[in-house]
Amino acid sequence: KKTLLEICETLELKDYEVIGLVELMKQDGELLDYVNGEIVKLKKPIENFGVYSIPDNTHHLSLLMISDSHLTNKADRIDILNYLYDKAESKGIKYVLHCGDVLDGIYVNRPQHIYELRCVGFDEHLDYVVNKYPHFSGKTFFIGGNHMDTYFKNGGSDMGKAISREREDLVYLNPDTADLKIGKVGIHMHHGGGGRSYSLSYKLQRYVETLPQDKKIDIVMQGHFHNAMYMYYMGKHCFQVGALEDDTPFSRSMGFKNEKSCYWVDVEVDDKGNIYSIEPTLEVFEGKKLIRRR
Repeated sequence: KKTLLEICETLELKDYEVIGLVELMKQDGELLDYVNGEIVKLKKPIENFGVYSIPDNTHHLSLLMISDSHLTNKADRIDILNYLYDKAESKGIKYVLHCGDVLDGIYVNRPQHIYELRCVGFDEHLDYVVNKYPHFSGKTFFIGGNHMDTYFKNGGSDMGKAISREREDLVYLNPDTADLKIGKVGIHMHHGGGGRSYSLSYKLQRYVETLPQDKKIDIVMQGHFHNAMYMYYMGKHCFQVGALEDDTPFSRSMGFKNEKSCYWVDVEVDDKGNIYSIEPTLEVFEGKKLIRRR
């Protein structure tokens, strides 16, 4: 909230030195920019041709991939979220990618849904996520999802935008799909919809086949289906990201099990931005017990 001149005077630096510092901070993933003679804090990464870009000159990228936390449902697991963010902080991770359905939404076409919720209404749901979602020194980039879309269907309000207005560390990209470029690594985030298929990989394979070949996409993330898998397909590292909630009355009635899990992903990149090594580690949660799998 200070002018460039005020910042220069406070730091006892020349204007070009401060601008240089801003460029270094941008390379470190900070959402800052120098625009029209002033330093501005960005709400989200700059979007060019549909891709949100974060300058980062690192050759090693560490990510935490999560999805489907369904907060406000009585089956949500704030304790797991707190554990994961504490661990991410200790590992020095700067980027958490949430692949949709941060909140459980409000399904007016399912009368029993209201009895599964901890609180009711747009404002109460917003307060819940703003006050209870773990704070983090880095950034969480998230997309919407079918449950998040219920707020728009019910009242024309975008919950993702509302969350980002209240929490600078929670950066909302798009309702269902977003392309994010961190340094030279292209990441495509997709929530998805519909029911599960007979094969765990089927929906993810079919979706990857629809992606444009002229866009640099190295990693594909998909949420929604509440189960986890990794595969290398069509030159892309593809992740089906699990959920972070216990079984619900609805999931039990449908015969679905919520696979509580996340992916820790370490990526090594060469000078041209090609991934030459990727190490995904699946962490699974059964009750209070943690089981690590690669």
